[in-house]
Amino acid sequence: MKTPILVTERLILRPLNVADTEEIYRNWSHDPEVARFMSWSVHENIEVTREWLRETEEHLELDSAYDWGFERQSDHMLIGSGGIYYREDREMFVVGYNTMKSCWNQGYTTEAVKRILKFAVEELHQERLFSYHAKENPNSGRVMEKAGFYYAKDSGYDSMDGKTHFEAKEYLFEGKKDNGNKTI
Repeated sequence: MKTPILVTERLILRPLNVADTEEIYRNWSHDPEVARFMSWSVHENIEVTREWLRETEEHLELDSAYDWGFERQSDHMLIGSGGIYYREDREMFVVGYNTMKSCWNQGYTTEAVKRILKFAVEELHQERLFSYHAKENPNSGRVMEKAGFYYAKDSGYDSMDGKTHFEAKEYLFEGKKDNGNKTI
């Protein structure tokens, strides 16, 4: 299924594209505070962001990866991104997200994650998803809890470049059943 456009009260979740390069680089991909606990490293230059977006565009029609930019409806600014990615080793999707620093603690990330979960349950018929955060980043755990995840176990993850290992907390989300219909 092609990555669809999703709408929340304040956000439009839309597929990212190369035309978003400058805005994403300016707003969060080069910010060391945003990248601090992510598996990806801070983008040292705009070309790193552009290459990531090229790859993202190539995967728009995959059934195993759905990436969205979080566009604020009030001013159409991209304030973050996130998505779900199927993990064969876990036989479920993992949820990931990040938001530019000036938009932290305003509920945008939780709003986006809730909508992504609704899509996963209602459109992809997923019953379980997982996510994790660095123990040093409890705010991400609060986003997960507000979105309906529950703590499952301690774990860890490595940065994509293999230079950093993070001690982590892992969370699970289970679509609830009400009269046989999945709801969240």
